[in-house]
Amino acid sequence: MNEFPNTFCEHTKDWFIENQLQHLYKVIYPGESVHFQIPKGLDPPRWGTELFFKEAFVAQIPKGRVVTSNCYAVTPDNLRMRDTELNYPFDFTTLPQAEYTAETVATLIFGYNLPEINFFTHGIYGHWFFDILPRIHLLEQSGILIDKYLIGKLHHPFQYESLKMLGFPMDKLIQVEKRDFHLQADNLIVPAVPFMLGGTPSWAFRYISQQFKEHTPVEKMHGFEKIYITRRDAKYRFVANEDEVMGFLSTKGFKQIVLTPMSTREKISLFSSAQVIVSPFGSGNANIVFCNPGTKLIELSLQQVVDPYFWILSNHGKLEYYELICDIEQPPKPTAAGDNIIVDIEKLKQVLELAGI
Repeated sequence: MNEFPNTFCEHTKDWFIENQLQHLYKVIYPGESVHFQIPKGLDPPRWGTELFFKEAFVAQIPKGRVVTSNCYAVTPDNLRMRDTELNYPFDFTTLPQAEYTAETVATLIFGYNLPEINFFTHGIYGHWFFDILPRIHLLEQSGILIDKYLIGKLHHPFQYESLKMLGFPMDKLIQVEKRDFHLQADNLIVPAVPFMLGGTPSWAFRYISQQFKEHTPVEKMHGFEKIYITRRDAKYRFVANEDEVMGFLSTKGFKQIVLTPMSTREKISLFSSAQVIVSPFGSGNANIVFCNPGTKLIELSLQQVVDPYFWILSNHGKLEYYELICDIEQPPKPTAAGDNIIVDIEKLKQVLELAGI
């Protein structure tokens, strides 16, 4: 048995410098500072407009290991690369003997891949499109020939569909489920994770937009210029007074949309056809990457949750972003991000007027 690694290298680049292996650390995109448009709306902005995204890299770790179902990247001297992972308190301190492969193996896993509690970061639509798939792009840009790719167990049609649309070699994919997974490769390849670089950098947004929107022939969906995205099929963070909201929005010509049963191609067609979108904060808003510049997004946000994620995407795509801060349904949920939303109809009306709708 092997001791679970609990020592860290804070910055992947530092390990390669200290071990004189700089040639195995390749910068694909340099860091970038950006100044974005301030959010529009009736509420004062809740975040600054200047952001910095760290450099995007691909690292080759000789005799590197990946441990646990989360596939933490571990160096030969037993250090975990902290800037490529989200730590999880596993309840074991030892690992089985590592399975060895002479192949070049790349990890696409990021975040939590926890079958025992049925929680998968890569199963969340927004994380899949902006934290997992862009890592494929970094690997492609590195020029390294990959024998196998590690990913968590795939559960959703959008995962298979998007990989197929990218022309991904599915025969090279290893789906990891074992919580005590332990693999050593002659050459372990670790691409940077957009989330850990500061959110979604422009290169990641551009890659998804080009690969899915610009390279996919879709027909416009006439009559869907104004859409409201419902989360009624979600377990949490749905609009509690949605009937009232739709009663008002329908007078403005909005159509209600349930995204879950739609294919990726249908979502591309829908969002590239939309001119105005009203939507509660949620992963489905990742589809604004398929919108055209000038599209207006009115995001229904929770007072207790400050998250500029979709404002960042809106700026990358040159959309008009409006934040409408909402109260929550009582009593509050144990976690703030799980609270349901109560929309002030008069406030919504004023924001739509501000947006010229």
